[in-house]
Amino acid sequence: MKKKYNKIKQGFSLVEVLISLLVLSIGISSVLFLMTANTKNSINAKNQIIASGLAQEGIELVRNLKDNNPATFTTDITTQNDYRIDYTFSYDAFRNSNNASNAQKQLFLNGNGFYSHSNGVGAISTKFYRKISVSIATVSLKKVATITSYVSWNDSGIPAVCNVANKCVSVVAVLPDL
Repeated sequence: MKKKYNKIKQGFSLVEVLISLLVLSIGISSVLFLMTANTKNSINAKNQIIASGLAQEGIELVRNLKDNNPATFTTDITTQNDYRIDYTFSYDAFRNSNNASNAQKQLFLNGNGFYSHSNGVGAISTKFYRKISVSIATVSLKKVATITSYVSWNDSGIPAVCNVANKCVSVVAVLPDL
C-alpha cells in the first residue's frame, strides 16, 4: 500500500507577515524615539550644568572686583545696566562694559579650556551668553549691591525672561558695602 503525503503545506499568509512587520517597525521606532529624546535631554542637562557654573563664576568675578575696589565700586558702577565679565577683565574693563550688545556677551572657549568674551586665536564659539546686572541700593545708610548673573545657551543671546524653559539660568548675590 502506498503512503499518501499531504501536499498542503502550512505557512504564513501575507497578512500575517505584514502585521508582524508593522509591530516590529512600531517597536523599533519607539526605541529610536526614546533614544533620541534621552540624548536631547542629556545634552540639555549638560548645558544647564555648564550655564549654572558660568553664572556662579560671573558672581565670583564681580565679588572679586568689588573686594579689590571697595571704595569705588558702588559709585563707579551705574545701576540698571548690563555688564559683561570674564576672568581676564580688569576693574576698568568691567566698569566700561555696560550696555554691551548680545554679540559681545557671547562666550568663547579658549585653547586652555576657559570661557571668555574674547574671540582670540584658537577660541571656539559657544552657545553660551553671559550678562551681569547690577542694582545698588542704600540700606541702613550703607550701600548694598545686588548682582545678578544671567547665562543662556539658546544661540540667540539672553532672553527677556530668564528661566530654564528659555534655556537661561541666573544667580543672585547681595554684596554689602564694607
